[in-house]
Amino acid sequence: MSEPREPRKQISPDNWEKFLQEFSARNTNRRARFNIFFSSGKTVEEAEEGHFKSVALDKNGNKTQVIVKRTDQTSENEETMTDTIENVRGITAQIDTDGSEDILEITDEKNTLFSLRFESKVDGAS
Repeated sequence: MSEPREPRKQISPDNWEKFLQEFSARNTNRRARFNIFFSSGKTVEEAEEGHFKSVALDKNGNKTQVIVKRTDQTSENEETMTDTIENVRGITAQIDTDGSEDILEITDEKNTLFSLRFESKVDGAS
């Protein structure tokens, strides 16, 4: 499997909370969908995109969770989708050619990679 061509920025655990707050402010309302890559090799791609609202860090003792909120704006009644990723071990951002973030990668203790892919500010692809 080839490596991504866009630069990637590994976030230090000490900076996760601040980075995720700033990431949320920069990326609110961008369309985004999850791709999940399991250590077994299985991959799941989300069929529906949602509009990104926020991502936050939640520490509960030794457990670290990342909570991602998006909205489904396809009907009159906006519905919030909340995804909680437990036992987070790594956070990385992939940078698009214009310097904007186009992927947020979150890895859990089982080495499952949750890849939140955003609509590109460059070409509109997601």
